Amino acid sequence: MSEWFKEHAWKACGRKASQVRILSPPLFMRATFLNCWHGEVGEPLWNFLREESLKTDIFVLLEVSPEMLSPLEKVLFEFGGKYAQNSQKSGQAIFVKKNIRTFLIEKVGLYEQLPGDTGCLQKVKLELGGKKFLVGGVHGKAMPGDKLDTDVRLNQSSKIIKSFDFNGVPRIIGGDFNLLPETKSIKIFEEVGYKNLINEFGIKSTRNRLAWEQAEGQYKKEGRKFFGRQYFADYVFVSPEIKVKNFEVPDVEISDHLPLILDFEV
Repeated sequence: MSEWFKEHAWKACGRKASQVRILSPPLFMRATFLNCWHGEVGEPLWNFLREESLKTDIFVLLEVSPEMLSPLEKVLFEFGGKYAQNSQKSGQAIFVKKNIRTFLIEKVGLYEQLPGDTGCLQKVKLELGGKKFLVGGVHGKAMPGDKLDTDVRLNQSSKIIKSFDFNGVPRIIGGDFNLLPETKSIKIFEEVGYKNLINEFGIKSTRNRLAWEQAEGQYKKEGRKFFGRQYFADYVFVSPEIKVKNFEVPDVEISDHLPLILDFEV
């Protein structure tokens, strides 16, 4: 704002330009959370990421195979990527727009890694416009497939909450928790003060046809236990300091999970 403008804009109020405090503009950002299913769907996934990269500031991606990293870096060329490898074939990544400062990157183990059941908490501390905030990506324990409480899953939630114990710092935690909404492992986040955006926005499902057909196929062909159609696995939790502008879960077949898209201000 020019000195001339400040001088003339405030004359009617009888205030001097030196008394005018210029406030920082609000920082509106978008974070997109997605379990990528190791790219099984192919081109629709890449098209989605390409289009969303024009509107998104932070991507939190799960089930990312090492082979996906090079294509991801090409599609998300305006982002810096941080990869956490959970097994030889799988990992997770957070891609952050290059204008956002990233100065803390941490991988937190949540449970014993087993074949076909791997994941962690990936955490980054970010700063934009002098405002700091934390973002975490969770890939929770997949087994047992009923997605109900176990001691391991309760401990997993406690570890996540403890890892984000930064009073007053805005926090966003999201991803594939492999849990149903009625579990204690999910409700504990609300009990300690986080907003559960799946509940707040009345989201009906974070899974799709691909997930249900896969589960039914594994039951018929491999004899795996079938728990019926599960409509939830993925969540986004925000601390009270995060101002949520919008939250949506579009029904698009780019994975066996739906993307979770958060528009927010810090």
